[in-house]
Amino acid sequence: MNLSYLKYAVEVEKTGSITKAAQNFYMNQPHLSKIIRELERDLGCDIFDRTSRGMVPTKKGEEFLRYAKAILVQEEQIEALCVKNSEKALEVNLCVPRATYISYAFSEFLKNMDSCPSVNVHYMETNSRDIIRGVSGKTFDVGIIRCQALYESYYMKLLQDENLEWKELWQFSCNVLMSSGHPLASGDNLTYLDFTDYIEIVQGDIQNPSFTFEAQDASATGGNSKKTVSIYDRGSQFELLRQLPGAYMWTSPVPYGCLTSSGLIQKTCSYPGNIHKDLLIYRSGYRFSKEEEEFLRCLSRMVSRLSD
Repeated sequence: MNLSYLKYAVEVEKTGSITKAAQNFYMNQPHLSKIIRELERDLGCDIFDRTSRGMVPTKKGEEFLRYAKAILVQEEQIEALCVKNSEKALEVNLCVPRATYISYAFSEFLKNMDSCPSVNVHYMETNSRDIIRGVSGKTFDVGIIRCQALYESYYMKLLQDENLEWKELWQFSCNVLMSSGHPLASGDNLTYLDFTDYIEIVQGDIQNPSFTFEAQDASATGGNSKKTVSIYDRGSQFELLRQLPGAYMWTSPVPYGCLTSSGLIQKTCSYPGNIHKDLLIYRSGYRFSKEEEEFLRCLSRMVSRLSD
């Protein structure tokens, strides 16, 4: 039995309303109704009577809720014990897209954590679908997913199905990242069509949702380039952009410090649908630690600098 279901049932009793309980857990009412029905089916009895006065526990429901509350108290005691044993320890489990601005913000965050005697950090860069699975499955506590605005409703449905909450961090247009020696480095008013004959570096495991029987390319522009090189990490992209003549890559805006240290430049470039969003995702009811909140502040400052 999912422990979260006990919390939901106790909250329904407390509020006398599925609607109010759902609001308190930042989820939609139909989803909570479904959870309560599943819980009643597993128990083999009704927990609540649906009356004009709201949700009222049945006799069996009252007995179940007493046990549920006792279990939740024990859970809080165990969590308090774990917190006590890990005081002053830095614990962060974060899953994000391969974005330089996020890694820069994370580095800034870690610099401020020098005073922590114990550090346990898990930071993974991958595609949006794996991030959703990682956060939903509790492998990671917090994630950031990237979606093209065109496919936003698709990802909203995925998050809803996994009982995940989200907040928009940033809406931006992708830039083209290239070496300062690229033939188009000095060009103005560039469009994606100008890059048709050049080598595009793409992340090989990132695919846009496909609504047809054909696979969608990982390229931001849907595979317009005639030449592509697929990679599966972020570290090699800078070397490839420097060494391959005419190589380029679509990215979120890159911090100036990274551009100068890597000898690259970024150019604004238009293509249809060049609006993207980075969304913070987390499990319903999840409480952010003070360390996670500090990371989000670092991220917000980085976004502000890049948006100026």
